[in-house]
Amino acid sequence: MKRIFLHTPGALLILFVLQINFASAQDNPAINDSIYSNALKEWRSIKIILPENYQTESSEEFEVIYLTDGEWVVNLFPFIYRFAKNEEYVPPAIIVALPNTYINGANQRDRDFLPVHVPSPAISGGADKFLAFLKDELIPYIDKAYRTNGTNSLYGHSYGGVFVMYTIFTEPQLFDIYYATDPPLSWNNDFVIRLASGKLQELPPDKVLWIAGIESTYKNQGIDRMDSVLKLKAPQSLRWKTATFPNEKHNSVRLKAMYDGIKYSYSGYPGGSITFHPMNGIILKDKPATIYLSNNYTDLRYEMDGTEPDETSPKAGSTLILTGPAHLVFKSFSTSGKYDVTAKGNFEQGETLPSLSKPKKIESGGFKYSFYEGTWDKMPDFKKLKPSLTGITDSLFSLKKLTAKADFACLFEGYVEITEDGYYLWAIGSNDGSRLWLGNKLIIDNDGIHIDESLKSYIIPLKKGFYPVRLEYFQKDENHNLQFIYLVPGAGEPRSVPLKYQYHNN
Repeated sequence: MKRIFLHTPGALLILFVLQINFASAQDNPAINDSIYSNALKEWRSIKIILPENYQTESSEEFEVIYLTDGEWVVNLFPFIYRFAKNEEYVPPAIIVALPNTYINGANQRDRDFLPVHVPSPAISGGADKFLAFLKDELIPYIDKAYRTNGTNSLYGHSYGGVFVMYTIFTEPQLFDIYYATDPPLSWNNDFVIRLASGKLQELPPDKVLWIAGIESTYKNQGIDRMDSVLKLKAPQSLRWKTATFPNEKHNSVRLKAMYDGIKYSYSGYPGGSITFHPMNGIILKDKPATIYLSNNYTDLRYEMDGTEPDETSPKAGSTLILTGPAHLVFKSFSTSGKYDVTAKGNFEQGETLPSLSKPKKIESGGFKYSFYEGTWDKMPDFKKLKPSLTGITDSLFSLKKLTAKADFACLFEGYVEITEDGYYLWAIGSNDGSRLWLGNKLIIDNDGIHIDESLKSYIIPLKKGFYPVRLEYFQKDENHNLQFIYLVPGAGEPRSVPLKYQYHNN
């Protein structure tokens, strides 16, 4: 059977070699579109970059990230976001870049981004109209044209960052994540800072705010004063952070600030489910057992009494020692709260499973297998079936060598020899259903149709001797895969059961 490795400390070392080409940001070229705005009384061009899997995942819905100054960031932000997605820091998203309007060659961004009119720049004061364009026209247009899931983000730099800050305090429900890079918050005598002081307590829950500046102008830009107001008045439900970057310029800071802002805003985003082994089992009184975690989460916490962890619960590391029965619950916390993930395991206090003396008329070298052809959505009753092929899982055995690639089932039966007392961790993984019996006890039930081939595991104390083993498996499609391994006491990594410890009736 196929051998795999659980993620235990020191078991695996994976090296990634990355070759980055900035031009790869254009692998998904922007869709050029335009929309007439009644609020602005003009046509506005828009550029839409769809996620790579938009066409292949016909039912999936996606977040949308809106970028101001679209002509300047339409390449930079999508490139950085795609890099973060490929590293599994963020989910796939639709990106909508909004180029500025130019009238007689003059950029109208100051008109659109600044909320009140001031003598300089003289075109300032149109932010409410631009906000109305986003709220009443552009976002509904994108939601109608594309598969969106209702989660929106807004990015802005410099005066665009001022607009982002104005938006969170006047239309906070419009976006979920707000990015402002090097915004001149000192504009108009700290207008936005004064606005924040009066509006922060009114913010709806679960908003994320990222503000980035450069070290040399942090105070002049007013970011330090906004930081003070946030520390004093921000509600607990607002996830926010200000960051400064040394040795950067007003424009150069965008690259680092975008990447760090994305990682902060999606901190806790799962690249997969919470992985820990064993997932269930039997624990002996006064005999501790170890739980191994593949902890890729920035904030993973746990409780052992079945209650859901909160942010005051103990943090999980790479291992956890169980000293008795536990209803284990893990929970990862994400910045936004939208990507929190939980996983549960049940560990009962019990006794060592009794072993047998070596049964008569058995020999080592593999289990007996019985192969059945048919189509099932759940495990069949093997007693009612007649196998089309039988044999032994010796060194030449492989599922790939059997006649059917799909629509089949396999039953593996025999005895496993245990050579040392202690805890044994058993694990199976399959596409599709599988179940593992040890003695007369069903220890892992992974029945049914499923795409996820992740391992299901169980820990159980065993004695030196022999145990009947029964592994059931069925496959409906052609992507068949079966994994069967165990971890013996004192071993550093799991492995398949050696053939010399696999027995069958002769």
